[in-house]
Amino acid sequence: MLFAHLRHSGAGPSAVINTRAIISVAWVAGPPVATFIMGWFGNRAMLLAIAAVAVINIATTAMMIKARNAAGAATAAGSQQVPPASTAEEPPVGRLRVVLIVAAFILLQATNATAMTIMTVYVTETLKMDVMWAGIALGVAAALEVPALLLVSRLTSYSQLGLLATSCIAGIGYYLGLSVVTGPLMLLVLQLLNAWSFAGIAGVGLPLFQKMIPRPGLSTGLYMNTRRIGAIVSGPIIAAGSLTTIGQRGIFLTSATLTLLGLAIIITANRTNQAAPERAAEPIDVT
Repeated sequence: MLFAHLRHSGAGPSAVINTRAIISVAWVAGPPVATFIMGWFGNRAMLLAIAAVAVINIATTAMMIKARNAAGAATAAGSQQVPPASTAEEPPVGRLRVVLIVAAFILLQATNATAMTIMTVYVTETLKMDVMWAGIALGVAAALEVPALLLVSRLTSYSQLGLLATSCIAGIGYYLGLSVVTGPLMLLVLQLLNAWSFAGIAGVGLPLFQKMIPRPGLSTGLYMNTRRIGAIVSGPIIAAGSLTTIGQRGIFLTSATLTLLGLAIIITANRTNQAAPERAAEPIDVT
């Protein structure tokens, strides 16, 4: 709902991606902070911390509502108030465009979830390394995620589709690299590609959804659900990839192929989006 509100209030892609970067900071910093609190003050202290965070969130939301109401009142006093546009006035959403973009991101989210899910097993069983290297690799990827998102937000003024294409290419390179990796150094270096790939999916993906599907609530909701569906699809990817003659390495070759397919679908969806003004798009029923 936060991202839908940002889009509805007129925030640009850069603001949306920066907000996503803040969430990533919280995601990375949250577990260590929680562990610190439990270590110094006991497990029950987390209940007080959660309550304090909830109170802060309520207070922050109340302040935002108050500031918005004050801004609205000032606008109404200075000029004739214009009623907000209703959803009926928003452009229709073509079914084909929705199906294509959702299918593409399900594939991209699925391959990303696959690599994260199988990493520990892959490091210990196939690479024959200590399990700590799986944790280090995922930790490096998480640490690089935030600066990658901030860099992406600065580049959105050029081409969102171009940025997403580079992220898909980085993802393909990451999965191909994982399929041939033999040692910890290469595993860690590959996390640079992983971070850029995820920055495209998580950062560029959301504003691109909102651009292709010009309804903030619908586009944001569909995007968020691609992550959940992708996590489900990652199971069959792991199963199918493991059945190849090269074992678990086949999982990443399968992921690289599906990422390439996802990129092709996104390009097709973008062409459909550009052609939409030239014909009447079939509306989608969201009731």
